[in-house]
Amino acid sequence: MFSFLNFGSSSKSMSNQPETPFGNPFREKYFTNLDSSVIPINHGSYGLTPTPIHEKYLENITRNANYPDKFMKFEQKEYYIESLKLLSQVLNCDYHDLAIVDNATTGANTILRSYPFKKGDLIVILNTIYGACGNTVKFLKDRYGVDFIVIDVNYPTTDEEILSKFENVFKEKQPTLCIFDTITSMPGIIFPFKQMTKLCKSYNVISLIDGAHGIGCISQDLKSLDPDFYVSNLHKWFFLPFGCAVLYVNQKYHNKIHTLPISHSYISDDTKLSKKDQENRLIDRFFFNGTKNFASIQTIPYAIKFRQEVCGGESTIYNYCNSLAKNVAKMVSEKWGSAIVLKPIATTMVTIVIPNEYPEFIKNWSEYDNLVYEKMFAAKAYTPIASHNNQLIARFSCQIYNELKDYEIASDVLIKSLEEVAKEQGLKKK
Repeated sequence: MFSFLNFGSSSKSMSNQPETPFGNPFREKYFTNLDSSVIPINHGSYGLTPTPIHEKYLENITRNANYPDKFMKFEQKEYYIESLKLLSQVLNCDYHDLAIVDNATTGANTILRSYPFKKGDLIVILNTIYGACGNTVKFLKDRYGVDFIVIDVNYPTTDEEILSKFENVFKEKQPTLCIFDTITSMPGIIFPFKQMTKLCKSYNVISLIDGAHGIGCISQDLKSLDPDFYVSNLHKWFFLPFGCAVLYVNQKYHNKIHTLPISHSYISDDTKLSKKDQENRLIDRFFFNGTKNFASIQTIPYAIKFRQEVCGGESTIYNYCNSLAKNVAKMVSEKWGSAIVLKPIATTMVTIVIPNEYPEFIKNWSEYDNLVYEKMFAAKAYTPIASHNNQLIARFSCQIYNELKDYEIASDVLIKSLEEVAKEQGLKKK
């Protein structure tokens, strides 16, 4: 094994202040690819890569093109394993239990479409499940007769109420698997994923955690959490170029999970392997399942190094973003005269109820969303909106290149865009 960066004795987070202050100074120095007139407050969807990491990514693409045969046949696996080892230190788990996939949706599909479900098995999901994952469950029902049940969680609510709903279903229905989030997409709220993982264990339900908003956003300790399956995007909050995500598979399921697509490394679940081959089963299955751009995987060490040495470590990043989220919540909710969907603000996103006089927006938001977003894009200040619990809600993501004034502008653009579309569509006020 060869090493690509010198991280000293550990790659764990440091707790230093950044040399360049977060906010506009940090953006101007390290996020130069971003159009200077854009107000970026939605990296929770696609992320944003600092210029030095993006340059290293492009350098890797060029380097790999210098001698593709050598890279693919000799070097690619080594880069892959090195990145797994570093990610395992961030996530606190054994690197043999990790795989790198393109995004969280691919990770969830990898689990759901290769696990040996039987007809009639039951999957439990939430009404707030990410749409792509929800569709994957619907596919399993349509194609294989795997059933599912949806639990409604409408915010504001409490963790106790949520857990009680799930426990009642676990007792009554005895499901095979449950999918839940670390942080729900819309609204952007921390789900009680630690308690849910324990609840799944106590009822012998397989846990699949959608941690799309996980690594780089809130602390993730997989050794302590001990889920069955977990997936988290690296491009949302961890500064990797998209798409790149990490997938965790508990050792007891190594033999049941296969790549998506099924490729060169496929072996049946009951194949007998040596102790060493069994230990490396995930690595040997997932490091290569077809020719693609591997440069994001190669860039993982540099993203970790950037977060440690330039940003001051995970705690420093989180503290700034969480503090900003609290200030955004106060500022926007007071300006709008509306409610924060759930407090306290423990993540790096905040979801706020939008003052809205047009019931049609709530009833048929999907008919108007792109009309509103088109106006937001024209103003270069896009904020995602959803209809939830008979209200319109807006999700603001907070990152180290943001300042409070970004949200002052974006919140004004949002209200103006809604009013303009309502007028153009002739919507009636309530």
